[in-house]
Amino acid sequence: MDKMEQIYACVRDRDRSKNALLATVTEGAAAGEKAYVEDGMIQIQKGTFFTEENEKNLQGKGLMKINGQEVFLQPLGNPSKLIICGGGHVSQALVKMAGLLDFEITVLEDRPLFAETARREGADQVFCGDYRELLQQIPDSSDNYFVCMTRGHRFDRDCLLEILKKPHAYVGMMGSRKRSFLMKKDMVQEGFSEELAESLHAPIGLSIGAQTPAEIALSVISEIVKVRSEQSKETALDEQVLEILSRPPEPGEQRILCTIIEKHGSAPRSAGTQMVVTSMNQITGTIGGGCTEAEVITACREHFYKLREQIPHPTCEKRQIRMSTDNAEEEGMVCGGTIVVLLEEI
Repeated sequence: MDKMEQIYACVRDRDRSKNALLATVTEGAAAGEKAYVEDGMIQIQKGTFFTEENEKNLQGKGLMKINGQEVFLQPLGNPSKLIICGGGHVSQALVKMAGLLDFEITVLEDRPLFAETARREGADQVFCGDYRELLQQIPDSSDNYFVCMTRGHRFDRDCLLEILKKPHAYVGMMGSRKRSFLMKKDMVQEGFSEELAESLHAPIGLSIGAQTPAEIALSVISEIVKVRSEQSKETALDEQVLEILSRPPEPGEQRILCTIIEKHGSAPRSAGTQMVVTSMNQITGTIGGGCTEAEVITACREHFYKLREQIPHPTCEKRQIRMSTDNAEEEGMVCGGTIVVLLEEI
């Protein structure tokens, strides 16, 4: 396993509760040098550019200058995890909707029949038992989104007493305004800070006049997506891309990692989005599809040709891809945009 594979193995196997990022030099003599940083400290690197002296500069997101070199900083998020306490009718509708939005869904229930229904509706994990005991077993992550909707609100308080001890991105609870006010007051009396208690989204969901279970679920998932979009500072790596990068290539296989490092306008994917293209015509991940992605794939094939023919070329280069208004309309977009993609031979 070479150094680059070791770096991505560290990313794959990292402690998901810690702040982590990848730093990559994008141009100049050190282009392609990379470091994996965890809680502000370099854990492993390829090359000699990243040192303890510039370690303090390895924070933030996007392109920046470090010691006169352009570096792309990519904070690493985790897949968003939705943990629903309760498996009733609103929960069942919520499971269906969240499944379309790239959430890993866990349902906690104390009734076997409803737990089985949640599993059939598409929850990734379902656990049946005491709510507090089950919540204690949920791995800590700042990407956890908790929803309390236990039957008759009977166990919401028990759930909140465990949830508020944990790192989280969101906590929401069903209930009236009066009940929500009293629950927040109760949490403060239990020793939680007023700020933490006030962060509870209760009554849960956006105000859309929801009445049916499906409408209520829609209001809840809409609020969660809104919070996720507002808070997002990190990139959740495609797990399939990560798996490829952390293993040795097949005999005779060359691979190019394509990373969006800059975005302007209405380009469909954000900075940090990645795709791997191999010389065996395997493509994993996506940077937005359409003409934009096709142009990047063509650039990768140019690299493979130069590798085969032993033609001198940079092993790490930036490509700017412009989506004209005409191209954007052809792809169903309202207007064009520009992305800068870093191509790295891995």
